[in-house]
Amino acid sequence: MDTIVALATAPVPAGLAVVRLSGPRAPAIACALAGLADLPHAHMRFAALHAGRELIDRGYVVAFFAPRSFTGEDVAEFQVHGSLAVTDRLIAACVDLGARLARPGEFSQRAYENGKLDLLQAEALADLISARAESGRQAALQALDGVLSQALAELRTPLLLAIADLEARIDFAAEPHLAELDRPALTRRLDGLAERLRALLGTAVAGRIRLHGARVALYGAPNAGKSTLFNTLCGADRALVDARPGTTRDTVEVQTAPDGVLVTWIDTAGLRDAEDPVERAGRARTEMEAQHADVVLWLEDRSRPFSGLPAPVSAAVVLRVLTKSDLASDADWQTRAQWQAAIAVCAQRDRDVAPLRSAILAAVRQSAQGVLGQVALSRHRHVAAVQTALAAMDRANLALQQDFPLELLAADLRDAALALDELTGAIVPDDVLAAVFSQFCVGK
Repeated sequence: MDTIVALATAPVPAGLAVVRLSGPRAPAIACALAGLADLPHAHMRFAALHAGRELIDRGYVVAFFAPRSFTGEDVAEFQVHGSLAVTDRLIAACVDLGARLARPGEFSQRAYENGKLDLLQAEALADLISARAESGRQAALQALDGVLSQALAELRTPLLLAIADLEARIDFAAEPHLAELDRPALTRRLDGLAERLRALLGTAVAGRIRLHGARVALYGAPNAGKSTLFNTLCGADRALVDARPGTTRDTVEVQTAPDGVLVTWIDTAGLRDAEDPVERAGRARTEMEAQHADVVLWLEDRSRPFSGLPAPVSAAVVLRVLTKSDLASDADWQTRAQWQAAIAVCAQRDRDVAPLRSAILAAVRQSAQGVLGQVALSRHRHVAAVQTALAAMDRANLALQQDFPLELLAADLRDAALALDELTGAIVPDDVLAAVFSQFCVGK
């Protein structure tokens, strides 16, 4: 096994940088550079680091011996001044002594290969590193603690027991002492497992929102006040505001984290019939955003009659907002029952925007709750694997109901188990591993 080396902190000037080694020569290389005879486990030592007679820097060195390390191998780390010149020279000295440069995610991949992390936990580590809000940090830590892995284990164990029972019946079909298969009981067990898989699949939206945030789109007619409210909600003048209709012709996105909740605010073009092909393209994008957003803010100018726009139909949550509350209300709104509970705001003067922001965050938090509490799928790979397992379970149930041979039933259940094993990484193709660990930086 090679010994690998990389910068484990960001490659920018800083007060502190960490250079990490992992592999059989890691302690020896660290000792050689630090001029030490040995390094005790997890005991930090201050030393002058030399490459031959050349002083590289003065800093701390520490070793973690297998298996009590992040990678499960012998590991050594240097804490030095955060100068790129220092870290580059230190890494070059490690290479001169027998290490090689690590590939992206190679430290984490070694931790996975040595049983320190399963694949779900490795992905959670990447999510924790890239978390931009409190909600993402909490979700990543829960997955890193094995919450999702444990939930999958609780599904996999009864599935394996059912497979073992079927395979015993297949292998010893001629044995008279074997009781006849209780098909109704097995049907109930498989139905229960399939229902739990469906519930897990139902957490995908919540998992995505926890980690990557919610998409909140502003929807309405031209001059309804979308861009003004957008700038107020995201706290920056990012969208052009003009009294002439049609100023916004494309979507504008800004990501913020109010109260620790990651939100992508999306300003959109006003919806109206237009001959201009650019404006028509903007309308198409607005309608697409309204279909895919987690929350849609449907804006109407309270000082004018209702625009006649159709309700956005696909969004999980639609919040009605009456803008320009500082102006006299048109009489048309008195007859519209669905708009009586709308939130009235004056974004230009930042009046009554706080209640709207609270309503948005409450809707996002509710969407992030899911149906299974802390457990949630957060990646497309997770969703695809659970869908594969569920499809195999459905085939097994059909085989059971129609008295298909036990061999076919067992094969379907094995397919379901293999899909769950791919999730945790117990059995996983090399291309999946490469895709997962390529997401990491070089030093992780």
